Amino acid sequence: MNKQQESTPQEIGLEVRTFPIAEPRGNTLAYANATIGGIVAVHGIRVMNSDKGIFVAMPSAKDAGGKFRDICHPIVPGLRQQLNEAVLSDYSTALEKQAQKIASVRGQIQEGKKRLEAERTEGKDKAPSKTDQER
Repeated sequence: MNKQQESTPQEIGLEVRTFPIAEPRGNTLAYANATIGGIVAVHGIRVMNSDKGIFVAMPSAKDAGGKFRDICHPIVPGLRQQLNEAVLSDYSTALEKQAQKIASVRGQIQEGKKRLEAERTEGKDKAPSKTDQER
């Protein structure tokens, strides 16, 4: 075994960024990118949904036989576990941020509706001015 294979996941830095799909169609819930050890970037990781639950799928391509094969994947089991946990954790965080943004926008819409209604009510309550009567 060479030194790289002996490395434990704790020795390898892992940065993950997840991009949830706003309205998933099919089994893909999000895409993710990972930087491993500051030296390798992996794009096209997917957060998938299945009958067995949510899981992380590595980037893949269809082979000549029509089967999907991973393009790259961790060889060390501990790194795969660490990558899965990091992707799923970031996905959860991204969903929370998305929910907060939606709540914020809904609040802004409600405030806008209230202001418009107040302006309409205020306009009806005002007696017409002379310039309004002349029109």
